[in-house]
Amino acid sequence: MAAARVIQSWGMAYAYLSTGREKVMSEDMEKALRMALKAVLIAAGKQGLDLEDLSNAAADELLQYREYDSLHVPMAINEIEVAVDALA
Repeated sequence: MAAARVIQSWGMAYAYLSTGREKVMSEDMEKALRMALKAVLIAAGKQGLDLEDLSNAAADELLQYREYDSLHVPMAINEIEVAVDALA
C-alpha cells in the first residue's frame, strides 16, 4: 500500500530508484574518484611534490571550511591518507 503511494507521488523517480541504478552509479562514481585521486597524487609525486606534505595540506584545507560536511571530513582525510600510503 505504501509503495503505491510512493509510485503515485514520485512517478518515474520511483521506477528509477527501484532499479538499483542509483547504487551502481554511486559505486562507479566512487571508483572514478579514487582513480582521479590516485592519478593526481602520482602526477604530484612525479613533479617533485612531497605527498605527505600535500596530504597534510589537503587535510588542513578540509578542516578550515565550514561548508564541508563535518561527518565526511574525517572520511575524506582518511581516503587521502590511504591513497598516499598506497603509493609509498
